[in-house]
Amino acid sequence: MKTLTTLLVYSLMLMAVTNCKSDDDTPTNPIDQLPPPTQTGENTFGCLINGDPLFITNSNKITAIYQGGFVQFGGEGVYIVALDPFTTNIPYDFLDIGEGTARARYTKEIQESTFCYYEYGNTYEGFIKFSKIDKTNYIISGTFEFSTKKDGCPDIKITNGRFDMKYIP
Repeated sequence: MKTLTTLLVYSLMLMAVTNCKSDDDTPTNPIDQLPPPTQTGENTFGCLINGDPLFITNSNKITAIYQGGFVQFGGEGVYIVALDPFTTNIPYDFLDIGEGTARARYTKEIQESTFCYYEYGNTYEGFIKFSKIDKTNYIISGTFEFSTKKDGCPDIKITNGRFDMKYIP
């Protein structure tokens, strides 16, 4: 009986060890940690910031508002504004200002309570491209990237940006 109990205990331990999932199931490639490119209003927003992934799915941490002839959206320090008229599948350069253009800005905490504010004018390259603008169901989706710099702050390169958000009209 003692042998059977010992065998049962070892069997259970072996099953527990072989059935355990690693806590490190996170993809190692930063791009694979971003939200999938969807167009259904999933309320996702993500990008690589100097190669590090930012992935937001909590709708309390993202904002998308369309009113007054422009849409403003983003989260966690990354914000984009696009002015009407804008349409799908056309890249809008962040360097132009005026109708049918877009702007980007970024805020980064570099030390506790010390921030770098990269305003719209600090952006020196980049684009946004809408893949979906649904004015009936209030959904915007697309891709973006931009670079920004400011004296006294690290240069920022935001790449592989993607969003699929419901906006407030």
